[in-house]
Amino acid sequence: MKRFFSMIKEFLLEKKYGIIILGGIIGLLSYFVVLMVEEMDMEGLEELVNIFPEGMFDIFGDFSVFTNPYGYWSLEMLSFIWLYAGFYILYMASALLSQDIESKTIDLSLSKPITRNNFLGSKIAFLYVFIMTTLGIVFLITMVSMATSPIFRTEGLYFDRLWAAYFTVVLFLAAFAMIAIFFSTLFLSTKKSMALGIMVLFLMFFLGEFYIYMDESIQGIKYISIFYYFNPLDYIVHADKGLFVRDIFILASVNTVFIVASLFIFNKKGLNVKFFVEGKKIKIFSRERYHEHITP
Repeated sequence: MKRFFSMIKEFLLEKKYGIIILGGIIGLLSYFVVLMVEEMDMEGLEELVNIFPEGMFDIFGDFSVFTNPYGYWSLEMLSFIWLYAGFYILYMASALLSQDIESKTIDLSLSKPITRNNFLGSKIAFLYVFIMTTLGIVFLITMVSMATSPIFRTEGLYFDRLWAAYFTVVLFLAAFAMIAIFFSTLFLSTKKSMALGIMVLFLMFFLGEFYIYMDESIQGIKYISIFYYFNPLDYIVHADKGLFVRDIFILASVNTVFIVASLFIFNKKGLNVKFFVEGKKIKIFSRERYHEHITP
């Protein structure tokens, strides 16, 4: 267990600047969105929204999305968080395991006194800590910005709703990271894992956001999309606790399924398996040889 936490610490120290830079950049973007809301005429905007075609609200929701400062912020920030941070997290998750194969250090890593579950589990745990810390920076900057904003203070400082959205965003982004980890354990290739991860991301975005334009007989396909269970606008603007609980449960379940599947597949790897990297052959330790290294 000591080695488990030591590996997480090593990963965090290696990516510490990535956490600060990514969290800081997205946090500053959030700050500027809050400033934009300050300059907006909400009453005039409400009159403009009344003439919008009805089809627009099938995608964005009701009028409160545009006329409520929290709604506008959520639309600009949280609805596109998968673009702001998702691709980087997807790449990092895709490379976290396969880079050991591609850099030819897998046998050295597995020869250390750590079980296979702890080896992969430390990488998964690091991803969660990375996502939570990065988003923590974003939401802290956001809360400070809103606390100093007259329009948000007038509307009310609903920090409890913001933190509810925070946990949802963590699980939402982590779900795609776990999918990338799953592909990585299958193919042990950064390129393949990244490509499939991006394909799944856009497929789920399409199914979760544009199902309303499909034939009613197949609209049920929306239930397989992670995007369908990501509704920060409803948590923040409407304080919909029931929807929040449902989404948290579904997203947590998706994360759990892919973690268990990844650990299962990784434990099946390495039984006298040979991998090829750039035309060169690398032999993973067999289970018997592996146990010789961790047994006193």
